[in-house]
Amino acid sequence: MRFKFCLSVLILFSLHCKGEWTPADSLRNMINSGNKDSLKIALFVNYSYTYYTQPEIVLALISEITNYSDKIADEKMRALCLRKIGVIYGKQNYFDKALEYTIKSANLFEKINDREGLSNCYNNIGNFYNSKGDLTKDNLFFDRSIEYHLKCIKLRTEINDTSQLRNSYNNIGNAYKSKQDYKKALEYYDKCYIIYKRSGDNNGIAMISLNLGGVYLDMALKEKNNDYYKRSLSYFQYLLDDVKKNGLSVDRQAEALSKKGRILYETGNVAEGIDFLLEGFRLSTQVRDKTLILDAAEQLVAAYEKKGDYKQADEFLHVYNSIKDSLLNEKNRHSVEQMQALYQSSQKDREIEKLNTDREIQEAKLYRKNVYIGSTIGGILIIMILGFVLLSRYNLKKKANLQLTDAYGKIETKNRQITDSINYSKRIQNAILPPTELINKHLKNFFLFYAPKDIVSGDFYWFSETDQHTFFIVADCTGHGVPGALMSMIGNTLLNETINQNNITDPGEILSHLNNGVMHALHQQDNDLNTQDDGMDISICCIEKKKSNVLKYATANHSIFIKNKNTVTELTGDIYSIGGSMAISDKHFASKEYKLEEGSFVIMSTDGYYDQFGGPGDSKFLVTNFEEWIRKTDMHSANPGEELKQAHNNWKGARRQTDDILVAGFKV
Repeated sequence: MRFKFCLSVLILFSLHCKGEWTPADSLRNMINSGNKDSLKIALFVNYSYTYYTQPEIVLALISEITNYSDKIADEKMRALCLRKIGVIYGKQNYFDKALEYTIKSANLFEKINDREGLSNCYNNIGNFYNSKGDLTKDNLFFDRSIEYHLKCIKLRTEINDTSQLRNSYNNIGNAYKSKQDYKKALEYYDKCYIIYKRSGDNNGIAMISLNLGGVYLDMALKEKNNDYYKRSLSYFQYLLDDVKKNGLSVDRQAEALSKKGRILYETGNVAEGIDFLLEGFRLSTQVRDKTLILDAAEQLVAAYEKKGDYKQADEFLHVYNSIKDSLLNEKNRHSVEQMQALYQSSQKDREIEKLNTDREIQEAKLYRKNVYIGSTIGGILIIMILGFVLLSRYNLKKKANLQLTDAYGKIETKNRQITDSINYSKRIQNAILPPTELINKHLKNFFLFYAPKDIVSGDFYWFSETDQHTFFIVADCTGHGVPGALMSMIGNTLLNETINQNNITDPGEILSHLNNGVMHALHQQDNDLNTQDDGMDISICCIEKKKSNVLKYATANHSIFIKNKNTVTELTGDIYSIGGSMAISDKHFASKEYKLEEGSFVIMSTDGYYDQFGGPGDSKFLVTNFEEWIRKTDMHSANPGEELKQAHNNWKGARRQTDDILVAGFKV
């Protein structure tokens, strides 16, 4: 293998020295060598990126790899090759060709049941449709982009591909932003932000913060809403406050500075806005990003005009027009080169198509003749069969109506019995939950908003006090209604055994015991296809009586919020759930500590509150709005639980409740 590879390199070097070498020659020699398919595909991608600005070379490379793709025996590798061809067509803005090859790749990945490969194809198709929408300004393409990104999100959620799921949330957010559906864009950007924040990826946080700030700025400019300006400014200011910590590259610094400058001059702080715009312009020039320079120059023209300094406005107008003309010339030149290369590469296909035309016409005539004869005979047979079927169905329908009448009465009786049983189950579930009067004796200013979606709930809270510790726990079991309620009973029982009977007080260790208990109760350790994949998300707060200012906690795919004066801090723990489809017995859950200031409030919640659809845009309430509610609300009021309920009802309006809801809090 090494000898063959060295021989290929020697041949390429000799061709290059003779002046006859082209990237297509190199790829062809690699294809004809004995190297692995993956190396040949990698060389194709590498050359395509290297010669991105030379369409004739890229199309020659695509022609070579396309001819070879049909010869790849391994279906997964062939599907990968087709997807890469689609990517390179997309990079050259041939979006129809990109879609054609990516759809072929998707069909092949679906055939071999490769869900990861299929999700990558759906992601690319969504991006290509979004790019077509940006070019044509046609909402139809944005709708198709959203359709495929939703398919991608569903697949990546099912296979638990968190690292790629965050990219999907960002991409679908981009599509909704392009469509100017800003509420939906915020919803998915917010999901992306949460994943980046939990993973501590500062580069990702910087990217999504720019996107969130950009959407709020677009909303502010459209609606002239000062609150949106403030929210937009908060994201850009967050990035600029600590550039080194946030890993902000120079081009992102330039963008954040220019956006902040625009917000300032739009809201009346013209002089300060110009200072930030000039710094953004300077950094944009430093990195030679013409798009950023163009945007900064355009905003400086508007800012100086607003200030009344028309001389400076005119100078930056000249800069703006110069950069705009330069970008337009580059785009036009690249488009001409692309069209010429595409024309030359399509000539062979047209010649072959012309040779086949006559044969196809003759085959079509013969086919139409056979279809006519077959249709006539078939039509007569269908009429005869249809008459017989109609008579038979009339007799069957008459009999079925009598059976339905009897069955309806039985079903109505059965439904009444089931409803009575569920109502009785609710009484049992309520009896197991700790009384609020008991909790109030041990936790100051305790409040609760508990609203099952159906009669019984999959959300539950748990309280216990020992000689040295006070525990308060909030859990969200899989599903809602009866299935969720059954899981809550298992969770309640396991918590009693772990804490009250086995005297385990470390929050992380409690979660590990709970995970093993759920797996054992549902036989999830058996690796059987029929095994239940139910589980729960949960957060545990533990306060030692001797150290009441220290909160010891652990969470499984949950967050805890701490309010101190006007600031809200989100505490996160482990990202995986208790039990569930990814159940493993050696999951390790970490215990953490947080030093509380006097008068701080601890707020715990399941996701039902901020997943509720409503508001003017029929969108989710979102975590960001929940945090804002905590920040603005006086927790010392008579009953924060009632205020939570009122805020929820105002947002929900006449819509149905989305999920079980549980929010609880107390003062330390």
